Parts: sequence; structure tokens; C-alpha cells
Amino acid sequence: MKAKTKLLSNQITKLLDTAKVKYKLIEHKVVYTAHDAAQTTRKKLGEIAKVVLVKVEGGTPSIASSETTRQPNKRIASDALAMTKYFVLIVLPAGKYLDFSGIKKALKAKKISIATEKDITKYLKTKVGLLHPFGTQYNLQTLLDKGIAKSKKMIASAGSYTHSVEVAVKDFEKLVKPIKGAFAKAKK
Repeated sequence: MKAKTKLLSNQITKLLDTAKVKYKLIEHKVVYTAHDAAQTTRKKLGEIAKVVLVKVEGGTPSIASSETTRQPNKRIASDALAMTKYFVLIVLPAGKYLDFSGIKKALKAKKISIATEKDITKYLKTKVGLLHPFGTQYNLQTLLDKGIAKSKKMIASAGSYTHSVEVAVKDFEKLVKPIKGAFAKAKK
């Protein structure tokens, strides 16, 4: 398993190197959550990006191509489109929760739910805790919460339990072309 997670972090650094994006690879003890990453790296929760895979039903899906540009899926009959199911990545500050109404509104979706562990392993071929924010690598649209978008930099999983990547938010936005908006809310 260690070799596989090392391979994932290499894919992320290769992506960033190819795009000529400045980044810092942070090696740390094994962590499984964004909260653990914040404690281990001694960074603020607002700088740590939590990545959540969300299942969307209805709406107009758009996917990220390998060239990092969004291209809408082909429209089918309107009845079939209403039944469309797809996934998106949500990137939000580690100290916040998903705001389902904000996500639903942005995607014009009928229903939103957090993807299951089975969805993550089946469709993304990875494990929970290894999701990174570079949706283009998964061929998924990425939504970036304004809480992270306001920051100068973010620290996120590099697809490894032992590595995170620190990158300027503006560079992340150029590379991934996320939809920005209010997708998170404060914990109660």
C-alpha cells in the first residue's frame, strides 16, 4: 500500500511540475483526515483543504478534461437528463461542513449526497482519506468554497496518507478551473 500512495503523490507532483506550478510537498506522519493534517502540520484549519466526493442527481453535469478545461456532457433527451447521476469534488476549509443547498443551487441539481466509500473505491480507484483536490486527475468537476478561495495558499492531500501539498490558491484555480461559491457552512 505504501508504494501505491507514494505513486499517487508522484502523480500530483508531476501534474504540478508539468503545469509549472510552484508547490511544497510536506511529508508528515500518517493522517486520515484534514483535521489530523492540520494538527500534524501545525497549520490553521482554514488553510487545510478538505476534499469531499459528492453524488449529484439531475442538473447539467460538466466534467473536467485532461486539458483542465470544463466541457459539458452531451445533452440527451430532457427526460434522461433529469435522471443524470454524476460526481463532483468539493474543496472546503477543514473546519467547515458541506452546505448542500449551496452545492445544489450551483449545480442546478435535484438531489445531492455524500458519496459512499464504495463509490470512492469503485469510481476513483482510491481510498477514503486519499482524495486530493485536483479533480481534473479524476476527470471530475471541482467546486471550490469561497472560504478556501480567499486564502493565499492551501494545504491538501497529495493522494497519500503521509504527504500533503501546499499550493497557492490562484495557481490551483488556474490549473483546475473550479466553480467558486458558497459550498461550506460553519460547524454548529
